[in-house]
Amino acid sequence: MPDRFKPDWTALRQWVQKKAAAFTEWLRQTPRHFFLPYIEMIRGKGITRRWLVTTFSILGTALLLIFIVAVSLIKSYYYNNIQQIVSQRASVAASYFAQTGSDYQLAAQSFVEGFEDKNKMEVQFINAKGRIVVTSSGFEPPVDQSIPDYTAACLSGKSGTWIGRNENREHIYAVTYLLKGSNLKGKEAIRMVVSLQPTDEAVRSSIIMISVVMLVVLLFISVSSSYFIRSIVNPVKNITSIAGHIASGDFSIRLEKEHDDEIGDLVDSINAMAAELALSENAKNDFISSVSHELRTPLTAIKGWSETVLMCGTSDEAMMKRGLGIIINETERLSGLVEQLLDFSRMQSGRMVMNFQMLDIVAEIDDVVFMFGEKAKKEDKRLTFYEPEETIPVMGDRDRLKQVIIIVLDNAMKYSEPGGEIYIYTSATDDQLTIGVRDHGCGIPADQLPKVKQKFYKANTNKGGFGIGLAVADEIIAKHNGEFHIDSVEGDGTNVTITLPIVRQTSQIEINPVAEPAEEKEESTHEQV
Repeated sequence: MPDRFKPDWTALRQWVQKKAAAFTEWLRQTPRHFFLPYIEMIRGKGITRRWLVTTFSILGTALLLIFIVAVSLIKSYYYNNIQQIVSQRASVAASYFAQTGSDYQLAAQSFVEGFEDKNKMEVQFINAKGRIVVTSSGFEPPVDQSIPDYTAACLSGKSGTWIGRNENREHIYAVTYLLKGSNLKGKEAIRMVVSLQPTDEAVRSSIIMISVVMLVVLLFISVSSSYFIRSIVNPVKNITSIAGHIASGDFSIRLEKEHDDEIGDLVDSINAMAAELALSENAKNDFISSVSHELRTPLTAIKGWSETVLMCGTSDEAMMKRGLGIIINETERLSGLVEQLLDFSRMQSGRMVMNFQMLDIVAEIDDVVFMFGEKAKKEDKRLTFYEPEETIPVMGDRDRLKQVIIIVLDNAMKYSEPGGEIYIYTSATDDQLTIGVRDHGCGIPADQLPKVKQKFYKANTNKGGFGIGLAVADEIIAKHNGEFHIDSVEGDGTNVTITLPIVRQTSQIEINPVAEPAEEKEESTHEQV
């Protein structure tokens, strides 16, 4: 075989053999526990196994296709190159013999003696009977030697090729060209034979090299995938464990954020959820305690005065009337508390039904102000309603809107000190009604103001109530397509603003804009002192 067909693969082959032996020894000495995590990944049923199966299925298929294409290209490059060069040399030699007029035997012997590449390929000359008569190797071939490429050349009338093994089992490539000339009988031919064993060795070395590279790629990808999967799966397992603790009621536990990525965002969300659940749990416990206390107070009064009235009988009429009055008042208070809880339950379950009808909201506010008048006198507080002169029609639930005004006024009374003033005012535009309740009580701290409409939340735990009144009021106003706003400054009081859409019926009722309340318009106010 020519030197150009024999690349020096010795160093590469030795390097590959050395690395393969070292890798085999490393595998033999590596403890089994090193591969245990990977074995567990493959045997597992979680996201790790799914990731590995999907990744290596796609990657393995891609690498296999690359391997097949690469091997095909390498084989094609080496073998086609050899065939092209040998066929070209044989074709040139055949053309030379077509131009010579000397004796065929002598010309063949002369050509062989002057052939310079004897150590690279063998040249044979075949006579008209199909026997090899001259060879560059000097060895006489067997008489019965099969020459498939010569047979193919005779059939085609020009040339023939053959790849196979000779009588010595050597892998060879042979090409035969028929010779043309005036002194030839038409079956004489020149045949060139080259050994493919060095080329086979070069192809095998290339395949080994490609295989090693692909194994290294697979190993690198498996290690990097393992690290990547662990960086996801382990935090997810930790998150799952912590979530289980949170689900069981341990809201104090928190996750440690290690990375600022999607997993880190999930950790932040779960920690925030745990904090909110802790607040909700505390609010629920406070609510249960508050409910127990609020319900126990009127029940205790009812029970105590019932026993007192029973003991006094009719002998002390004044005591009996006083006791019955207290019992009636506490019963009404208890009924109101229960109704508030029922409203909250309806709100939570979405069963709060509104009975909408056309109503005069000013008249309803006036009724609530009158109802709170006696309480304001007893507590030495001034309650003033700046009543507009015209009626303001709205479409709404009479009882629910009155309930909202009651809740707001009750809070204003509750958080106002004796001698304090509470103002109720209204203003209207063409399509919107504004109801305002202003007190000069203790106010609400700025950090607590966004939370006062949340269920169970109480800005001042020293005052009675369940902490659900404002949440119910906000829900009722929302169902009326209105808005419920609370503005407050700690130490300066609170202003509650309720906005409702006005139902404009110009043919029956004319609505005029109403100015803000002024101190000098005393004649247009109702005061309860």
